[in-house]
Amino acid sequence: MTTVYNSPYANNIGAMHNAEVVGLAKNRFTDSDTMLAISKHHYRLGKEYLSNNPNITPEAAQELWDHRGYVFKATLLANGAIKLKKKEYTEVYRKYFKKNSRSHWRMMQAFFGGYHYYHTPSESNNNTPKELLEEIYADLPEDERHRSYTLERFINHQNCSLNLALRISTMPDPPKDNYYARHFDELRQKALLKVAEITKREGVDSR
Repeated sequence: MTTVYNSPYANNIGAMHNAEVVGLAKNRFTDSDTMLAISKHHYRLGKEYLSNNPNITPEAAQELWDHRGYVFKATLLANGAIKLKKKEYTEVYRKYFKKNSRSHWRMMQAFFGGYHYYHTPSESNNNTPKELLEEIYADLPEDERHRSYTLERFINHQNCSLNLALRISTMPDPPKDNYYARHFDELRQKALLKVAEITKREGVDSR
């Protein structure tokens, strides 16, 4: 049965050229019916742009979330379009991302925040629990543990734990021929500042 929408754009998604679908998917001011119609349309690139739209509606976001696979899930989590309960974060990580080497970049996007057209990095949208951050850290491939950029994302996360910040602050240098070796002194200093921040905050909270 064909869905009839209130929007003429939504009712004609199936007749549009791909470029027209993409244009609507990217537009922050596209109406809610059209977003929902794009989320149900077969054109995948249109849906990918829609998942990155900072004004995506809850209904369209849920439709994309229900697709198989992890690509839309990673983007929707990164942009704060889908909110999970604490237990659900771990379930999603273990089902779609854990030990999946093909999805490492998407995993970082999902659980540490991403970038989109109109905002700075969206770490503030991301509420990955500290217990899961520690699990993700433990699961990092060896080469990722030598990348200061990857480790800095743990430090910058609002839920970084004291234990995790301490571990990063005492990490040894990677091999000298590693591109990121020159950044490790700065990384450890940032981790120590995070340790001080968390210690002060927890001290206030315990009073």
